[in-house]
Amino acid sequence: MRLDLLPTPHGTVALVDLPDASVDSALAALAPEEQVLASGLSSVRRRELIAGRTALRALLAPELAHHPLLPDDRGAPVLPAGWVGSVSHKGTHAAAIVAPASDPRAHVGVDLEVAAPARQDIARWILTKREQETLADRGRGATLRFSIKEAIYKAVDPFVRRYVAFTEVELEVAEGVAYVSSELPLAIETTWREHGGFWLSTARAVGR
Repeated sequence: MRLDLLPTPHGTVALVDLPDASVDSALAALAPEEQVLASGLSSVRRRELIAGRTALRALLAPELAHHPLLPDDRGAPVLPAGWVGSVSHKGTHAAAIVAPASDPRAHVGVDLEVAAPARQDIARWILTKREQETLADRGRGATLRFSIKEAIYKAVDPFVRRYVAFTEVELEVAEGVAYVSSELPLAIETTWREHGGFWLSTARAVGR
């Protein structure tokens, strides 16, 4: 198993690559409640849960190592009191972000996507009309924007607790950040980078 720790303005991100040979040992390191949860999942979902929880646990203090990180009613992992976080999965890889809950009005999100064109043209599904008109690269450029928006939706979900359409936020992508326009009652900031063949995006949403 490979673990990378990357600092971002929204908190440290842990990236885990969990090959087949490491799945069982990583499962054994989880809390008993998480092991029970994993046992009822398909092989794909099982690996995703194990990799994601391994990434989250790498960011928590040692005394919280055995705290069960179970999903809430929206499917997001519930962190120990005093912390907020998010997780994303892609194949054998997982990304997690954890930050102190110093501001009760703030939440964070993370997303991991392959930094390559999607198999289909996703731009027309995920971008506003203005975004489509100004996007020169409908391949990698579209998957980058998909990743940024996914991170945003994870950050805003604790506030809105509903499905948020891709066109409810509009992005102006710059180097390492994207400026967000939205009618959601939130202040949203983002970061992104390309790392190891993936787009890694983070977001922080604060209630106004």
